[in-house]
Amino acid sequence: MVSGGDRTGWYVTGIHANLATHFTLAETAHFFVHTGDVRRTNQTLVRHGYLGASPEKISLAFPIRLFEVYRQIHRVCPRYSIGSLSRTLTNLHEGPRQPALAEQLSSAYDAYLELMRRVDERVHLVMGRDNSWRIKNVCPPCLYKVNNEPPLKLSFLACMDGNSSLKLVDATFRPGTVRPDDRASTSFRWLSPEQVDIFKDEVMNAQQPPPSAAAAANGDAPTASAANAEDLSKCLDTCVERWKAAGPEARKKMFTLFAIAGIFLTVCRHGHVLIMCDMIRSGELMKYPLAMVRWLLDHYGADLGLGYDIMCAFWKTLRRSSLGADVTAMRWQGVVPAWHGHAHNRACQIGWHPMYVEGVGLEDFEECERTFSLSNHLASTTRMATVFHRQQQIDEHFQFHDQDKHAGSGNFIYQNYRQALEKIALNRAELSVLELSLGTTADDYEADRLTEIRYFEGLRTEPETKVEFNQLDYNIINNRYTAKQIAAVRTRYRTTYTKFLTVQEGICRFEEEHGIEERWTTDSPQYQEALVVTTERRYQAALAEVERLVVQRLLELTKLNMSGVAYKLRDKISKALRTRSTAIRRALLIYNEAGSALTPPRERLSFIDIIHNTSLAEFDLLRETRQDIRQQAWTQPARREAVKRLLRN
Repeated sequence: MVSGGDRTGWYVTGIHANLATHFTLAETAHFFVHTGDVRRTNQTLVRHGYLGASPEKISLAFPIRLFEVYRQIHRVCPRYSIGSLSRTLTNLHEGPRQPALAEQLSSAYDAYLELMRRVDERVHLVMGRDNSWRIKNVCPPCLYKVNNEPPLKLSFLACMDGNSSLKLVDATFRPGTVRPDDRASTSFRWLSPEQVDIFKDEVMNAQQPPPSAAAAANGDAPTASAANAEDLSKCLDTCVERWKAAGPEARKKMFTLFAIAGIFLTVCRHGHVLIMCDMIRSGELMKYPLAMVRWLLDHYGADLGLGYDIMCAFWKTLRRSSLGADVTAMRWQGVVPAWHGHAHNRACQIGWHPMYVEGVGLEDFEECERTFSLSNHLASTTRMATVFHRQQQIDEHFQFHDQDKHAGSGNFIYQNYRQALEKIALNRAELSVLELSLGTTADDYEADRLTEIRYFEGLRTEPETKVEFNQLDYNIINNRYTAKQIAAVRTRYRTTYTKFLTVQEGICRFEEEHGIEERWTTDSPQYQEALVVTTERRYQAALAEVERLVVQRLLELTKLNMSGVAYKLRDKISKALRTRSTAIRRALLIYNEAGSALTPPRERLSFIDIIHNTSLAEFDLLRETRQDIRQQAWTQPARREAVKRLLRN
């Protein structure tokens, strides 16, 4: 740091870190003289490599080299804030902490970043690179086209997701008074709240039938996802509920504390951030992905494959929104990312998992998670910042993030190409062995896949006899009273007799409404059929409970293995896992008991079987009790493995 001044020039003296040379402390004294027609102090300081802490009446200046070094340190260590730099300099000078100096350092750094942005803008202007050009060239491997390039089924792959780490605490909950700051980011990456709120009512409109697509009018065939959206969307309740159940309940009540609850962004397959917006006092509402889709349609057009955690649910909303016709006409394809897809049910996976979607290759659509794993480090430095400083830090982070991704694109493409060749060679060899042992061909595997699809489609409706029993109150069977019991009730609990008459009247009314002429007994055929239904329901409930506990256990195991998880959080997760294991064992006892009561009895599951489950969708194969599907070809592990090898070939 340097300070001091006089009338004729600019005189600075003091102790500062000579960062330009040996990073050592030295006693220095500088005398700067205005040159030419320059009369502003900061102009003279900048020409000599310094930047004042204020526009006028400058009493403190910092070396520009200091900010250059800090900017690169912050690039590789986002947790190192400007406040940390201030404390570092204070410690170097062996002086007490002075909040005023920290404020001046922050203001000077803001000015430095503004200067760098202005320089970049002038360079882009001279080169003819406006925001439109940068949007079209943000990722050269994705967007650059060469002459005679063969068309792809999906010419551009991207994924979108929300993240709640980059929150902003509301000013109401902060100590002191927050200074007004009307500055705003000028980055082309941000969607404004007004652009997002255009779609705030689209979810209500999605209750209406989907609009007819222009492509359909022209005779064009819709994409696979569009064609099956109505059928596949029926499984979305299970998929969405699994992710809701995995999240903490407190998350639903946190939004009053935060003015901004996180960010929602879209990245290409190579990791370049295309567009993002703030989630204002809410979770991942449908308006955020809808706004992203509108922006992608406007700038990148047709044949786009888009991944999203709950694409099976979102696609239904998208198809029935004002964007539905454009999405169909542009031949878009929705995908559920590979890792997230394993928590969706099996019927959903065969329509949305990348392994079953033509044209996506080895892409897993999990790039958002990799991006968030880096941006999460900004959370500690942005949560209590102003709106402008938060966006400024996020802009800086993703600007450097793009530079790193661009520098690594060559190696990324090479490694992916090499991996693809290795997988093709390996899968072909293994598929040949499986085909030889099973006596099957690719046509058989395709038939297996179609049979599986038809099987799950058939599960969406129950037989008429079961529908009839679903409407009955089975307490009629369990609460049938005899004369002796009635006498005991009258004698011991006279006050309950009125309640009994009410129940009896309700039973009679129920029997009249449903045409039951004779009261059921344990020997009645209707009773026996109802008993089967209740047994199956008990089995389904037990299976659902086991599945829920396993979902939570897998997600907690994943969190436990993440880098950057603090010791206390790891300890809590470990305790939760021990508790979860005990709960799973109890749930397994109930499941095995319910399964043994079925006809035919279900195979007993052990705790080891559950622990070794790698795909949650396998639970869906246990759900059906109308027919024994265990002997069907498409359920056999070898055949299913052969299908995977074929699809990955």
